[in-house]
Amino acid sequence: MTAPRAVRLVFSFGAAILLAALASSSALAGDDAQTICEGNGGRWVGSGGSPTTTGYCTLPANNPVTLATCAPGETLEQYWEADALLAENCFVKDPTTSTNEVDCMYSLGGVWAAESNGYSCTVAHDYLGDCPAGQTTTYYYDLSYDFVNYTCSGGGNGNGSSLRNPGYGKHGGKIKDDGSGSAHLGGNRNGSFYYNAGTCAGGCIFTPNLPGGAAASLPADAVATLYIRIADGGTGSYTVCFDAIGMSNPVIYQYVSGAWVALPVFFSGGQVCATASGDGAFALGGS
Repeated sequence: MTAPRAVRLVFSFGAAILLAALASSSALAGDDAQTICEGNGGRWVGSGGSPTTTGYCTLPANNPVTLATCAPGETLEQYWEADALLAENCFVKDPTTSTNEVDCMYSLGGVWAAESNGYSCTVAHDYLGDCPAGQTTTYYYDLSYDFVNYTCSGGGNGNGSSLRNPGYGKHGGKIKDDGSGSAHLGGNRNGSFYYNAGTCAGGCIFTPNLPGGAAASLPADAVATLYIRIADGGTGSYTVCFDAIGMSNPVIYQYVSGAWVALPVFFSGGQVCATASGDGAFALGGS
């Protein structure tokens, strides 16, 4: 889920105060930067000789000020100097990497708790995209704060519960496993990859990033993508699925010999799925 940080020069101090005041009644014109930050639900880290007027404010993914500036799922970092808002930086904090209480509260907008063998961060909003809309996501970490897995619960019409195995984030990863298994890609429409025993013995790559030709000619209705690459020319079979919540006629396309073709699909646990083998570029479309 890591992404290049996009730094944006922003509006004047007066406009910043107005936005802050609209977002939270506790942040009023005339307050110093720290008061505005904390009044809007952010974490303030002061710097320089005047740490209440100069420093950094981190606002979580589900914060109204964040959503007014960044894409859903991104965290907002503001830089203030002498009570003037000078720059904003939208970035993604991946909950499936090492995460602590501060990351949970002030980047992900979650609730941190101690567990019997580590910690958890429970996120009620669905801006991170790991669970279907309307469900709560709980991320689990070991005592070293390293990610273990996550579960989905409550609401919605999705999978009911989900567990990352092996446990990759929005940008996928590499798998080398003699047995069968699955991997779940966070983000828009939640692409999933279910592989049979032996398919990934030599290694598989699982990512939303398509090869050049496929990416350049996506179907007009495509809303999510998934690319599977099997090492050493392997041809093992597997199943590709996408979350299809809210779609009445979803379609899975595969890029074959320079063209996108619709595959036969079936439905399972709120997902639309298709079977394939060998390397494959896939896209979710339809309506």
